[in-house]
Amino acid sequence: MDTKHTAIKFYGIYLIVAVITIACLLMNGPMRGGLPLDTTVVERIAFISEHRGIWALSWFCWMLSALGLFVFCAILADELKASLARTVGLSFVGMGIAPDLIAEVIYAFVIPKIIAQSQDIPLIEALEIIAMHLTGYLGNGLYNLGGLVLTCAALAQGRLETWVAIWGISAWILGLLLSCAIAIGALGAAEFFTATAMVLSTSWMLIFAHRVLNK
Repeated sequence: MDTKHTAIKFYGIYLIVAVITIACLLMNGPMRGGLPLDTTVVERIAFISEHRGIWALSWFCWMLSALGLFVFCAILADELKASLARTVGLSFVGMGIAPDLIAEVIYAFVIPKIIAQSQDIPLIEALEIIAMHLTGYLGNGLYNLGGLVLTCAALAQGRLETWVAIWGISAWILGLLLSCAIAIGALGAAEFFTATAMVLSTSWMLIFAHRVLNK
């Protein structure tokens, strides 16, 4: 039974990584035209109006990614002995889900509805700012802070090799830098930290699966 449970967690991590990878590819491809990176609000309104289906589907993938990240952190926490750090770390990750999902619902459904009804530019811009800070600053910050606490606890308890822990800690720190970039409105830096954090974190999930679960 224990072997079966471990196998479920092992392959579950591969599924989580696949979902997050798809979400990242969508963000850098089909949905990029609707993001406030290198476009004007008028261009974003036109893009979302013409691509409502792929826009909503892409954000749904990000919603699944948020839940997948929590599942991964729960798997990580399950490898630890009961401690305050384990409880606090997983709690931070759990608290990050609410603002993240709220932001993604705003992006996926609220903004497109307003565009279809009125194209109220000031309101759309305000919602973009709110959603960006909910997901990129608050949700992402809580995820990465929680993940950092869990990874440090795993290292302290001897559940991770030093190099594996350093890889994970680096990924979480890059994620926290993303939150800082969003907070100060540095969207170019935010894009860089998003890309690097995602590459490091997804590869670290696979390393964790093989070095911890598949020993």
